[in-house]
Amino acid sequence: MDHTYEELRDVVVDILLRREAVTYPPEQWGSLTSGVAEVIQRRALAGAPMPQGMPRRPMLTPNDAELVRDVFWDLFRQGYITLGLNDGNAAWPFFRLSRFGEKALATGTLNRFHDTTTFLRIVRDRVPDLSEEALRYVDEAVASFYAGCLLASSVMLGVAAEAEFIRLTEVANASPTRGAAFADAVKERNIKTKITAFNKALEPIRKSLEPRKAFEDLDTNLAQIQAVIRTARNDAGHPTGAPPPSREQSYVNLQMFIPLARQMMALRQFFAK
Repeated sequence: MDHTYEELRDVVVDILLRREAVTYPPEQWGSLTSGVAEVIQRRALAGAPMPQGMPRRPMLTPNDAELVRDVFWDLFRQGYITLGLNDGNAAWPFFRLSRFGEKALATGTLNRFHDTTTFLRIVRDRVPDLSEEALRYVDEAVASFYAGCLLASSVMLGVAAEAEFIRLTEVANASPTRGAAFADAVKERNIKTKITAFNKALEPIRKSLEPRKAFEDLDTNLAQIQAVIRTARNDAGHPTGAPPPSREQSYVNLQMFIPLARQMMALRQFFAK
């Protein structure tokens, strides 16, 4: 029986956080996939005796095996997983949870949603000062996702992220004490060079950002996620020959918008002081 991306991701996360006991610790790729098969079989049986003919050594279906691979590399790209276990096993196929991953996954920062209304409620709750302009594009992005229009979803989400970033540069530039440093970021018309100019101006004051807790994962929540969403938007919005995004990747991108928008909200609040 095949499973969805979301179901398999939940299993992978439970194994990585040691919520599920598996035969081999999740420290190598092969150990993780065998552990996922174990957990799936255990949950399917739910304490019932093993039916005759069921293999003693559980195996993933071909579809599930590929989705688990997608889950792993999505977690890596989001900064939850670091390749290499320790100095003695420093490369693939060894891996471990990053410190950020341990904290983020354990505290449930994954934003689960099941329809357009649920997603917009999460966005409003997590980013209460999101602009109406950005919210309209987010609404279009998630509606397109559920309609199966994944190219449109990527474009609309990218526009929402850009709208919030442009707003951030304007707030930073209006700061009475630090605004002059962000003048170039406001003047730039190209979004890529605007991001570069903003990050250059931000670098000298990173250590003074307060409250510190709000900026613990600044690089991941701003630069890395921003790059993923912008790339997805560009690939979808221009005839580059890139394959269309998968439903699973579109789902992940929608989730990643929330920590990106929250990080930009924290920066706006800092510059508005």
